[in-house]
Amino acid sequence: MSAIQTTVVLAMTADGKISAVDPKAPREPDVVDQAHLEYQASLADLLLVGAGTIRAEGGAFTIRDRELLAAREVRGQSPQPITCVVSGSLNLSPDLPFLSQDIERWIFTTRTALERSSDTATLQKLAELIDLGDTDLDWDRAYTLMAERGIHKVVALGGGSLTAALVKAGRIDDWWLTIWPVIFGGKHAPSPVEGEGFLPYAAPHLELIETRQVGSELFLHYRTVK
Repeated sequence: MSAIQTTVVLAMTADGKISAVDPKAPREPDVVDQAHLEYQASLADLLLVGAGTIRAEGGAFTIRDRELLAAREVRGQSPQPITCVVSGSLNLSPDLPFLSQDIERWIFTTRTALERSSDTATLQKLAELIDLGDTDLDWDRAYTLMAERGIHKVVALGGGSLTAALVKAGRIDDWWLTIWPVIFGGKHAPSPVEGEGFLPYAAPHLELIETRQVGSELFLHYRTVK
């Protein structure tokens, strides 16, 4: 197991979609799942978020519950986790609400993106831009850097491309999956793990270690079998 514990926290429909075909389509707030997400996020030193997710949502997830904030203080953590957006292309508008929130902001990107983006100078003033490789993100380098900076607990919030990259890199220790009792459908609607996919003999296996049911929602906790 990695010295840094990495947990994926995702919610998906009963047919395996993390959003509708239009990721910005309005959806009724889910109070139970939001409370679950807030608790899991409150344990993190750093939240990993894909660029597509931050573009769709605009802002980073923040902890608001007073008891969870107090627990972070007791553990010696900062009031809010660092939020690290993962963008190999650095295709992020400086106008994103995320870039003006009162949180510590990192962006994992590539040297090529830093050289080519017209917004690099502006983004450098709004977040710490971290080069993780020439054209591809080097997750070994990312985890070494995080360990050097005292990160012990990472919570990854998707989307599917980020989760796929972490699976491929062998960095996910456990998963919390919320199953919404709804069907979104659509072959182009995003799923929890995108990327190229895995052949059966190479597919990561999971061990179910905890289940909870609240009404018609299921909360499933899996450990990655290593």
